[in-house]
Amino acid sequence: RYIDWLITVPLQVVEFYLILAAIGVGTFAMFRNLMGASIVMLVAGFFGESGAMDSTIDLSAEIWWVIGMAGWGYILYELWSGDVKEASETGSPSVQYAFNSMRMIVTVGWAIYP
Repeated sequence: RYIDWLITVPLQVVEFYLILAAIGVGTFAMFRNLMGASIVMLVAGFFGESGAMDSTIDLSAEIWWVIGMAGWGYILYELWSGDVKEASETGSPSVQYAFNSMRMIVTVGWAIYP
């Protein structure tokens, strides 16, 4: 499951950057921050579920869950209130439609997908 997510989740994050870059408002900082948050979310989820770091770092699954949720929370913040949202508002209606559709997938889809 995590191998698949290591490919698909960053691809979805890259799509936000590509949508914004197509209209000239996507920045490397946006890309870096969204990609970093997605990697934090995935790695923390993996460590929490697998217990892979239990012998090295004494953190419970709940702590890894909180770290992973912080990554997802940051992504949601950027998409709904941060620089990424502000940049998307400068686009045409079709760009805003694409951005809002992807934002709903990340918000609702990631919330209900186990």
